[in-house]
Amino acid sequence: MAEEKKAGKKLTDAIHGVTDKAKEAVKGIKMPELKAPDVKSLFAKRQKDDASEETSVQETVRIISLSSDSAVKIMYYLMAADGEIFHSEEEKFNLIAAELDPKFSEKRERLVEDCKKELEKALDPEDYYEVLQDAVGDAILASAGKSDGPITPKLLVWDMLTVAYSDESYNETERKLIKYAVRRLGIEKAEFLELESSILTLLSIEKEIAWIKTTNRPYLTIEGILNELADRKNVILDSVKELIML
Repeated sequence: MAEEKKAGKKLTDAIHGVTDKAKEAVKGIKMPELKAPDVKSLFAKRQKDDASEETSVQETVRIISLSSDSAVKIMYYLMAADGEIFHSEEEKFNLIAAELDPKFSEKRERLVEDCKKELEKALDPEDYYEVLQDAVGDAILASAGKSDGPITPKLLVWDMLTVAYSDESYNETERKLIKYAVRRLGIEKAEFLELESSILTLLSIEKEIAWIKTTNRPYLTIEGILNELADRKNVILDSVKELIML
């Protein structure tokens, strides 16, 4: 449970200054080639799936920034995508929400109650995703026309991706909800795919870092490899920061 809670904050560290550790890699297996993970085929398939997907979305409203309340609610809905928020997920939500809003502890009860009321609108399980999507849309619209919110659309999507990947079980419902948010926020498809590809690559690098630390190779060899991986990670993080700031 501790590792799962930490994982959701690992990549958000680059943006929010939070810490995390990757899950421990499997020991006793052959050291992989140290090269950037090949995600081309994965994202080619996803691009094809996205292109053929028929989606009914309301007209996109220009969103310059989002309030912390809107962002916290959207993160709650994302974690509720599978139908229930478990205790471990609730702890993770509390940590992330506190990063999004320093005053979250004062608002927590009200915000969570508002989210629960929205989700209770589902008449049956078949309605649940539509209600979830409507709730995310309403949270986004609540920030329409405002420019003083602390969270930009692309930063919100990055945070959503870090949460979705936190337990290494990024499911289709979570991705569908994130893609809906991307469209409603007016984020370009290519930008979203770049963020998604970046987080997948960063997770692979974190696994390689954890992996090499378990080997019995000479210290200087390990140090050199770790430095190379750290450089790769920094390049990707810098690229993500630039994209988020555009």
